[in-house]
Amino acid sequence: MQNKIIKALFIIILLFDVVFAKEVDLKSERYIIYNLNDNQIIDENNSHDEVSIASLTKIMTVIVAIENISDFNKKITITKDMINDIDWDVATAGFKVGEKLTYDDLLYGAILPSGADAVNALAISVSGNKKDFVDLMNKKVSALKLKNTHFSNVIGLYDKENYSSAYDMAQILKYALNNPKFKTVFETKKYTFSNGKTTKSTIERYNSSDASFITGAKTGYIKKAGYCLATTATLNDVNYLLVTLNAFSSEGGVHIKDHIKTYNYFNNNYSYKNIVNKDDVVVTLKTKYSKEKELPIKANIELKKYLKNDFDSSKIKYVYDGIEKVSYFDDIGTKLGTIKIKYGDTVLDEFDLLLNQSLTFSLLSFLWTNKILSLVLIIVLLLIIRIIHVRIIKYRRRKRRIKRNKALN
Repeated sequence: MQNKIIKALFIIILLFDVVFAKEVDLKSERYIIYNLNDNQIIDENNSHDEVSIASLTKIMTVIVAIENISDFNKKITITKDMINDIDWDVATAGFKVGEKLTYDDLLYGAILPSGADAVNALAISVSGNKKDFVDLMNKKVSALKLKNTHFSNVIGLYDKENYSSAYDMAQILKYALNNPKFKTVFETKKYTFSNGKTTKSTIERYNSSDASFITGAKTGYIKKAGYCLATTATLNDVNYLLVTLNAFSSEGGVHIKDHIKTYNYFNNNYSYKNIVNKDDVVVTLKTKYSKEKELPIKANIELKKYLKNDFDSSKIKYVYDGIEKVSYFDDIGTKLGTIKIKYGDTVLDEFDLLLNQSLTFSLLSFLWTNKILSLVLIIVLLLIIRIIHVRIIKYRRRKRRIKRNKALN
């Protein structure tokens, strides 16, 4: 029961990070899209549901293989065990028993044509058998702290124990893209194997629309999962990542159309907006020990946010939480508090506010503010004056006495 509560709270916390929700109407039942520039979810729908993900499984297969291969040019011989259990309707890279192919060939064969023969060859050559390799995949699931993912095969065939979610698949892909080898393979559109044969990405083969902005892709389909797709794209210097699952339609390339539609929507309706400029006065504070009665505090930073094009900067509000007065004795760079930038009920960002200008010292203000200290100082000063006065009188008397004695002599 406690684990269920923790899980529910975890999902709720994640959903608070979603600034935009259900912006687009897609055929895919589940999806999630990231602005990778900010690592921010910008839209999602049912992204934590545990479902069949078809060949998106191969994303995990490939990254686990890469992390366990030391020589990508090493030749691997294709054996019967690598291809004898592949059904006729499952996508392959076209490898034949006895062929010698490099690990690089197997990696590209797994991603571009989604080859079941390629992933079987990877699993068996890396771990000796597919079961041990699947164990490595599930260890990676644990290492990434994924809550809604488990693998039972390396291909993505339907099995109740082979499932993930749009959110978890996005985390796997983000993790994998940090690996230079995976990123290169994932973003390749066409590849020539060492046996001379060529292959190209499935998104290239099954799409007739302009998808040139899509930088990398992995498709997937089985009847139970419908059409699935994970892509990255770059539009107007904004990098995106989109995972869509479970598009059940007889329409050709429906999952690819979902991705093109989503990317075009955000590119046409969102952009980066200035929400804070360096010279913006975000709060005015009262002062201590200063000739200035108030001090306008500037943000001293530039902040931009990816927002809808109808964003109205005049509706920005700064919510300050910090000290009420700034002192002459405060050093430049002293943290005064924090500023929350609100747009309506949404907190767009938060930053520390630092003192970035100096004050002019006022002795009168200092003495007036510190009355007890001032009284002590006055008393001490009067005592000093009294002591000096007494010494001056004594000195003058002594001089007169000396003068008088000299006159008598």
